[in-house]
Amino acid sequence: GGLTAAFNTLKQQDFAEAKFESLGGNADQLVTNLKAVSNELQGQRSVVELTAASYDVASAGFSSAAEASLVLKAASQGATGGFADLNTVANATTSVLNAYQLSAAEASTVVDQFIQTQNDGKIVVAEYAANIGKVAAAAAGLGVPLSEVNAVIAQSTASGVQAEVAFTGLKGALARLASGE
Repeated sequence: GGLTAAFNTLKQQDFAEAKFESLGGNADQLVTNLKAVSNELQGQRSVVELTAASYDVASAGFSSAAEASLVLKAASQGATGGFADLNTVANATTSVLNAYQLSAAEASTVVDQFIQTQNDGKIVVAEYAANIGKVAAAAAGLGVPLSEVNAVIAQSTASGVQAEVAFTGLKGALARLASGE
């Protein structure tokens, strides 16, 4: 049983590396970086789990090993502090980074804002991450800072509005602003 589990882990790792490389990334460098990230996180995330999540990060445009590692480290910390899974937070992080035209070096700051919104409102990062894609591009396009988006979401959810409803309402308000209303 132990040998089968070890082979399955190796198979998963090889598959994840191949996916990352299919987007032009250097899997050897990625694995080296992710080993360091896993150690920094004190083993909260395995190299296999981080490597598996790297494909989605790379497909969002963060395809260098260094960029992917920065995003995955921040997303992992946000997932732990925000009661969410790694892929969900990584996806939200790359969505916000891309919408606001930020670099991977800003991933930690972006995820910190996710956590602050959780702390200020009645929302968890999993809910935030599942919904931020609805408004990030529109807000960025209108020049609305992420901090203001987060303040609206925190205040709305703190007053009892469900997270999905708050994001949908904000999306509607941004659309009306964009149309000149």
